[in-house]
Amino acid sequence: MANDWNEVRNNLDKSDNFREIYNSPWYTDAVYDKFSDAEFARRHTLAREKMAREGLDALILTGGANIWSLGAGVTWASGLIDERASFQYVVLPRYGEPTLIYPHPGCHIEAARKMVSVADVRGSRGGHFGQVIAERLEELGLQAGRIGVTASDRTGPEYMGVTCYRELTEALPQATFVFLPTLFHELTYLKSAEEIEAMAKAGELVVKSLEAIIAVARPGVREYQLEAAATHAIMNEGGRVHFMIIGSTSMRDPKMIFPNPRPSHRVLQKGDIILTEMVAAYKGYTAKIGHPVTIGPPTPEVDAFFKKVVVSGFKAIRAELKPGKTLEDVRRAGAHFRQQGAQSRPIITHGLDLITAPPYVSVDEVRGQPFEMNIVPGMTFAIEITPVNAEGTFGIFFARSFAMTENGQRELAPFPVDEIAVAG
Repeated sequence: MANDWNEVRNNLDKSDNFREIYNSPWYTDAVYDKFSDAEFARRHTLAREKMAREGLDALILTGGANIWSLGAGVTWASGLIDERASFQYVVLPRYGEPTLIYPHPGCHIEAARKMVSVADVRGSRGGHFGQVIAERLEELGLQAGRIGVTASDRTGPEYMGVTCYRELTEALPQATFVFLPTLFHELTYLKSAEEIEAMAKAGELVVKSLEAIIAVARPGVREYQLEAAATHAIMNEGGRVHFMIIGSTSMRDPKMIFPNPRPSHRVLQKGDIILTEMVAAYKGYTAKIGHPVTIGPPTPEVDAFFKKVVVSGFKAIRAELKPGKTLEDVRRAGAHFRQQGAQSRPIITHGLDLITAPPYVSVDEVRGQPFEMNIVPGMTFAIEITPVNAEGTFGIFFARSFAMTENGQRELAPFPVDEIAVAG
């Protein structure tokens, strides 16, 4: 059981006292940029409306430290930004206060309490999340309730750890657990004004990361040093890195069409092109950018491909990505690359929840939920194109992030689009 610091403060060297401690003065001077209480109340109200629609008594919102989560429902419902467990959990009852179950004890959980906007934060007791969740549901009188579980990621999807699920079902044999693969997306595909401002801040930071690469790129620098400079630019202003996909190759003898998900030890040389896809996060919300950088002026062939195929294709897609249009309108704009004698990776546009999310618009298909086929204010997207030459030997990744507004679109990571950036 949890221990009040006031009662155990003189015996902190006992593991049982320290493990589940609360109410300490530690970290009370820590400062975090949080969403407002009104914003969290809006989110919880929205979730409870969906519970009523689905006949649920509570939601278990999940999230964790993987590239397809970035905290997912846990970050959204509580404000926690943390990488301590593959899965973490928030119990949000239809009636009653939410509870965050946090994996790390002692000082760690006390610091987490200062970060989040949920009053009830409980430890996992060494990873026994299911036991703690079950006890909270029993406190709420929901031991025979109908409990929804949101997806922690968009691949699969996955929902929770096996041990957690076993503990839950063993402790609450009369409860019904319902897995909800698309509910978190439904809760997040339309953004509030506060959420869009957080994404715009992330956009500012990811632009700074691109500018950092331009500043340090020169012959003799290695790809991982580009990643280091870009990472510092984001973290130095209070953001976090979601991912850094950075690669380089010769413009005259190219070996890639898409940046490297694992920046390597390759040494930059004059005449190289650097391809980037970078995502920064602020308060858990992200924006991405992708823009080519050359070491020295681009070759005439690369410059022509960029302007004729990449930029013109981007602008054709951007013209269709606005309220009043449909995702099918956006998809049709992807025909531009073939019309210019080139081809492309299939994906051209995708949604943004906290991170990459449905809908997915490709040259040959649109995948998403019926409620998002028409573009409306509050939706957020990334245009993500990779035009490739007809032979499949050379391509340029290019990306920008947008929020849909009443007047059209707001670019969240503004950076000039018409020219390749030149460094070195």
